[in-house]
Amino acid sequence: MKPSPIKKLLLAGAGHAHIGMLRQISDASLDTSDIDICLVSEQTQTIYSGMLPGWMAGHYQLDDISIDTKSLCARAGVRFIQQAITQVHAASNTVVTDGNDMSTGDETLADDKALALDYDVLSLNTGADTDIRWLESLAGVIAIRPLSAFITHWQQILADAQQSDNYQLAIVGAGAAATELVMAAQVALQHINNNHQVTLVCGKQLLSGFNARFQERVIRQLHRHGIKIVYERAIDYRNGHLSTTDDSLPMNAVIAATGVVGAAWTINTDLQTVDKGFVAVNNLQQSISHPNVFAVGDVATRVDKEVAHSGVHAVHGGAVEDDNLFAYLKGESMQEYQPKARTLYLLSCGDKYAIASWGDWSLQGRGLWYLKRYIDKRFVKSYL
Repeated sequence: MKPSPIKKLLLAGAGHAHIGMLRQISDASLDTSDIDICLVSEQTQTIYSGMLPGWMAGHYQLDDISIDTKSLCARAGVRFIQQAITQVHAASNTVVTDGNDMSTGDETLADDKALALDYDVLSLNTGADTDIRWLESLAGVIAIRPLSAFITHWQQILADAQQSDNYQLAIVGAGAAATELVMAAQVALQHINNNHQVTLVCGKQLLSGFNARFQERVIRQLHRHGIKIVYERAIDYRNGHLSTTDDSLPMNAVIAATGVVGAAWTINTDLQTVDKGFVAVNNLQQSISHPNVFAVGDVATRVDKEVAHSGVHAVHGGAVEDDNLFAYLKGESMQEYQPKARTLYLLSCGDKYAIASWGDWSLQGRGLWYLKRYIDKRFVKSYL
């Protein structure tokens, strides 16, 4: 009897789904004996976004919020390629990379050599880009994504604030991420100098996806920190001034936390996309146009129901997608990802204080921050 041919599984990106899969392979929870697996990612480290505000506020070191993707691949016996993907040609089962900053483990290839990687099954977990289409000029605005670039920018903001007597920072956004960032930033900057000020520019409504009680709790915390809230739409940033619909605000720096759009590579793909460039998937996290392609996390959008782009769904949807990848490769039945109607959200408030939301229920206090810290640190340590 002939052995089954080796199948090629290509993992593009190092989001929650893929690092979770690497852990399962390392723990021998998944049988990969007849599968050749390769992961391609621009970064060797995966930054855990849930701990990013805590790092900004000074509660964590960078190592505390980082997961070593390259080492995970080595432990799992998965080939690692450090490059960014630029194109996905699903019709020919090919992913093209940019050829920059390459590392392939034991191999060393020319820095300017792009790769065309073929696959039998492709999984996309690349994340998305910050939506900055509201800007008339892109110069000078710091996008929250990709996180690796933002970390460098934040370190520069802190260095600049050390040299300033009155540093002014604006964060543009109206979601939970923006409110966490603005409180973390205020704590960090005022630790340097009490004259430093952070402003939240959020448009007409803040935290529209949450209930009124939760919104009130968050706004009170923003006021407690002395954060200025501007209920206007940001338009442009140039020459040190952030323009809104009714004003011009002098700012040393502007951070955009304004939701997500499809990753840059989605412009160059024959996969079906929807909305703002997200890969269209069904309830199996499977591409609706190419069944041997799966996508999960911020890079994808479900077409059968509305599912928010959030870390909760990235983790839980990613676990289902991982199982479905191997089921598809083995010709077995796959399972649907059914998001829960209510999920627990813990929003950090900068200074070891947090607010919890679960459906219509909310609570706040220091104990919740320590609960969040316990959950987050346990998550990161599970990959060590």
